[in-house]
Amino acid sequence: MKPTRGVTRRRFLSTFSQRALAGAVAAYAGRQVRAGAVSANDRIRLALIGCGGMGSRHLEALLENPQCDVVAACDVWKRRYEAAVHKTAQVAGKAIDGYQDYRYILDRKDVDAVFVVTPDHWHPLLTIHGCEAGKDVYVEKPVCTTIVEGRAMVTAARRYGRVVQAGTQQRSMPVFQKAIEVVRSGRLGPITSATAWVGVNGHGVGETPMPAPDDLDWDLWLGPAPKVPYSPQRHTGFMGWHDYCRGGELTNWGVHLMDVVHWGIDRDRPLNVQAIGGSYRDRPGADNYETIEAIFEYRGCTVTWEQRHTNFYANKGYGIKFQGPLGQLAVDRGTFAVIPKSLGIPEFIGEPERSWANPDHHNNFFECIRTRKRPVADIEQGFRSTTAPLLAGIALKTRRKLNWDGDAERFVHDESANRHLSRAYRAPWHL
Repeated sequence: MKPTRGVTRRRFLSTFSQRALAGAVAAYAGRQVRAGAVSANDRIRLALIGCGGMGSRHLEALLENPQCDVVAACDVWKRRYEAAVHKTAQVAGKAIDGYQDYRYILDRKDVDAVFVVTPDHWHPLLTIHGCEAGKDVYVEKPVCTTIVEGRAMVTAARRYGRVVQAGTQQRSMPVFQKAIEVVRSGRLGPITSATAWVGVNGHGVGETPMPAPDDLDWDLWLGPAPKVPYSPQRHTGFMGWHDYCRGGELTNWGVHLMDVVHWGIDRDRPLNVQAIGGSYRDRPGADNYETIEAIFEYRGCTVTWEQRHTNFYANKGYGIKFQGPLGQLAVDRGTFAVIPKSLGIPEFIGEPERSWANPDHHNNFFECIRTRKRPVADIEQGFRSTTAPLLAGIALKTRRKLNWDGDAERFVHDESANRHLSRAYRAPWHL
């Protein structure tokens, strides 16, 4: 469906909101029949929501994938969706529709699934609205900016029977799969500690308010976030502000790395967390600190997050270490290595990373659309792996040790900390 002439965004929002809940069950039932009927020979019809840096990487991979057809692209910045339309015409030799408003995509009956590749603050609503509209969803990490949002996403996926894959693509990479086999084999002994590390957060330094570009819908870009004047730093460097991203590298790389930690230790609910950090070089900055140290306690294991200048272990500038009484394994996207050498486990060198938008991860999503099985990075797992960095961010704000009830998803006897588990949405947006 192309935008109808004379239909304003306000009118579309009103219409969509009024019919969304009333039509959700009918839409769900109809889409279940369609999704369940996708055969091995059917090409899955996709729409891309968010055509910036990571969105363009996804598009490149999807256009070469014989399992799918990209039928539409959406971005609030017109030049970006136009670039996606042009790219598709170049590579696939066909015209697709482009939109500034994602609700037109959700209204289309010929879209099986959507890829949500927007700034972080839009991930929850777009996932939930996609599920309500009967679409399967691939959502980039971090899947949410608060705990309440993440739980609402899982609830929507289950309620509407949707396949929701988180963009924690390391789950589909052989180097991590084989590393986890070693960790779980017992050859290092029981894992008593793990470390995830990365360099400093370099996002968001200063801002220069100015009029928004004519082809950008800045109000829609902000969406549920507070109303503020446009600045190019907020727009293209959104990881510097808590309004859009709760931690910079803490929630960017942190979700990827803590996801592998959870996978290795077979635990995804910390018992407590504490954190310290800051930007210590007297530079004007935004909300998210350059350097952060956090420590989590899990049942039977401690885990540290290290975000530092010149941060290397095993010649790796980022990665995960698992430590047991018999040895240590360090892994990144290229290799894993085990010490001591007496364990007889050689260094594993993986294939070069073909794309940040991992085709194997895409294929797992497509397989699950056909089979209706849970994907390798199901939304529940993506939410749990996002939770740990979010908890560290809250501990950083409160500057004290916080005890966490992973089943109730609340801090224990700490209502002031619990106030950070959700955030206010700007009207008319709501969960």
